[in-house]
Amino acid sequence: MINRRFQEKSEKSNTNNSYIFIAKESTIDHVRCIRDLGFCYWWKKCGRGERHLHLGDIVYLFISDKIHNRVMYRMEVVDVNSTRDDAKYWKTKFEPDNSCFKLQNVSPVYMGTGLTRNELELHGIKRQILSKKLDTKQAAWLESHFVRAK
Repeated sequence: MINRRFQEKSEKSNTNNSYIFIAKESTIDHVRCIRDLGFCYWWKKCGRGERHLHLGDIVYLFISDKIHNRVMYRMEVVDVNSTRDDAKYWKTKFEPDNSCFKLQNVSPVYMGTGLTRNELELHGIKRQILSKKLDTKQAAWLESHFVRAK
């Protein structure tokens, strides 16, 4: 228990970064998972490398499907070494992961019609990205669309 707390403190960054991730609904039902659990899990691996998120980092989740196709969630990294426990939300074969990020929803769901790929492109976020670290202006623009939960 003490080691876990020390680990969390040492992994928390002094300044939090913001990212955008594309959630492919054809693989996992992120919308239902977040609605039911209040959080979702995310792979550390990306392509040939690994994502380096820290506790407290913010992730804007773009839901990619025919219905939503926009940023809907403002999530916070609450665990950097979590065991995936979302098998029932997978639409494809479940792939267990004993070391992934746990992202908790920290704002009411964005239900507007904006934050689409076209609007993201106007703010320098390319439509074909799967994940991207946001600059200060991009993060502030996205945050302006979300109300912080109390």
